[in-house]
Amino acid sequence: MPKRRSSDAYFTELTKDIDIESFRKSIQANFSDFPDPRRQGSVVYPAWSLLFIILSGYLAGGNSVGDIAHFGELKREWLKDLLGIDSVPSYDTIWWFLVRTEPDAFKALMSRWLAGVPDGLRDQLLVIDGKRLRGISDSEHITHVVEMFAAESRLTIAQEKVPKKSSEAAALPALLDAINIEGAVVSMDALYAHISDTQQVIDRGADYIVGLKGNQPKLEAEVVNFFEQARAVDYDGVDVTITVSEESGHGRFERRTTTATRELDWLPQADKWRMQTLVEVCSEREINGTIEKGTRYYASSRAADAETFARWIRGHWSIENNLHYVLDVIFQEDASQINTGNSAENIALIRRVIMNIITQFDPDRGMANARRSATYDPRYLRGLLARVFC
Repeated sequence: MPKRRSSDAYFTELTKDIDIESFRKSIQANFSDFPDPRRQGSVVYPAWSLLFIILSGYLAGGNSVGDIAHFGELKREWLKDLLGIDSVPSYDTIWWFLVRTEPDAFKALMSRWLAGVPDGLRDQLLVIDGKRLRGISDSEHITHVVEMFAAESRLTIAQEKVPKKSSEAAALPALLDAINIEGAVVSMDALYAHISDTQQVIDRGADYIVGLKGNQPKLEAEVVNFFEQARAVDYDGVDVTITVSEESGHGRFERRTTTATRELDWLPQADKWRMQTLVEVCSEREINGTIEKGTRYYASSRAADAETFARWIRGHWSIENNLHYVLDVIFQEDASQINTGNSAENIALIRRVIMNIITQFDPDRGMANARRSATYDPRYLRGLLARVFC
């Protein structure tokens, strides 16, 4: 069953009539400074018209350049009415545009359309994590994108392409500079457990949460020893907060115990790391009678209790469910094999722009249902685009 009926308030509002002439001028104005890599004397389709067709095609369910070209052919009259163009671009024209355009141009668009987000970042969790583009990776060439994702708003804030997972940290400065992160909490995995990385977050007025693992063996050993000794005396005389959560369903049961301490006088590295809190998460998972146990440790420059950190640490994994899973299942990102020039990075950026548009302007419908609605009802598709450009 669909999550929502097409007669709801969002759908009604998005399918209202608009001033087409004003809409067309707004599109051109939005893309007026978009750098066009093509030789201008031979350009038939201006960049603004190509960008509009590409965004429209992806919103309406397209997952490849071929899909976008087919969309343009089928929607020729619709595009003519909206854009005032007499013909539509071919596959080669769209492909060449995506291959040649510098990704920074699409990143600038994403930043511009998220200009209002910084006001809502205070105390919001921003997750930094990488994703392998499996369709264009093989045993010799592996391509990753590293992203900053607003867990509560479910918006992709920034994206950078790196050649391999071990290179993810190199993308950190660009991600942090993509938007004003002052007041936010930036969650990162143990790959970023270095003072140079956490200091970059602090320098921008935000706080960090970072996983602790083997790349900081001395620090990790001291943290493990503290929590083990505290637990051995049942936390008698130790300043900690503790929270327990349980989840069950589909033959699975999980209990997580989160313990946080702000008592860090014993830790010599605390000042260098600007640490305010250390966290231990003990999990016990039972799946079909098999029990698995694990313990993870985190450091943070934010002072907060165990319940707050349990929510933030759990929120870190929202990037997997609310971004990466959707990209693979709904947008078929792992199946995409286009990788000439800048095409792979540009298309990855466009997918995330489409997710942002739907999340911002019809947040409860769901990606698949929203794209289906855009396919079936051109008024709905036009309404989503009007929210972006008008």
